[in-house]
Amino acid sequence: MRRVSFEGLERLSDFEVDVRLIHSKSSNISLVNLNEGESFEIEKSDFEVHVVVLSGEIEMISGSIQDIFKAGCLASILPHQNVYINSLKISRVLVIRDNPVWVMRARRSVRKFSSVPVSKDLILKVIDNARLAPSGGNIQPWKVYLTSDSEKKKLLSEFSFNQQHVSQAPWVLVITAIPEESEKEYGLRGRELYSIQDTANLALYIMLSAKAFGLDSCWVGEFDEEKVRKVISAPENERPVVIIPMGYGEESPAAPERKPLNEILVEF
Repeated sequence: MRRVSFEGLERLSDFEVDVRLIHSKSSNISLVNLNEGESFEIEKSDFEVHVVVLSGEIEMISGSIQDIFKAGCLASILPHQNVYINSLKISRVLVIRDNPVWVMRARRSVRKFSSVPVSKDLILKVIDNARLAPSGGNIQPWKVYLTSDSEKKKLLSEFSFNQQHVSQAPWVLVITAIPEESEKEYGLRGRELYSIQDTANLALYIMLSAKAFGLDSCWVGEFDEEKVRKVISAPENERPVVIIPMGYGEESPAAPERKPLNEILVEF
């Protein structure tokens, strides 16, 4: 459930808005003004819908269930449910329709970064959020190396075959796998496959987390592993898997063409 700041809602409720629908990346927000006795229907959604009562009092009805919510209350509606709202007083209501897949649709491989600085605290939030990435047996056989040092970024750029965006980005992450950790539990298959799969999961979570925090990134997989290992001072038991330059993008690449679903999907 999205956390809604009541302070923010108070400020929003002070505005006179001509358009009732506010678009954001992660949700559509409808501001609804109701007179006493008026009602409206919230149609089924694929994702959660949140109702915030800014002022007044409403009755929410879903099937045989009904309840009353006063100013300051937040109610969440599970996916695929019709809900009817009756206004018991003059009321102002926010209807927040989640769109949690927006980061997947909005993420792009960005290769031109702004010089606008990015705080280390923000990068740490991105990485901390990505720790939720799944791994075989929850072993988490990975490490994240982080730098903003210009000389180290130049070396990483050089050793990734002179990909300039690696040195241009404010921050660069190198994600390494620790194959022996997976091998202890799953043998050779764990060493050669699971550890790489798991580390790729973490890298993807980092990139999606970055987009959720307003940052851009790029997957860089073409580089000299041994030279990169020396730059980041990683031990011999770690294998660099991906380099991720990260910052505020100065370009908005169009979505590349994707294979249609019927070309990649095989039902058996």
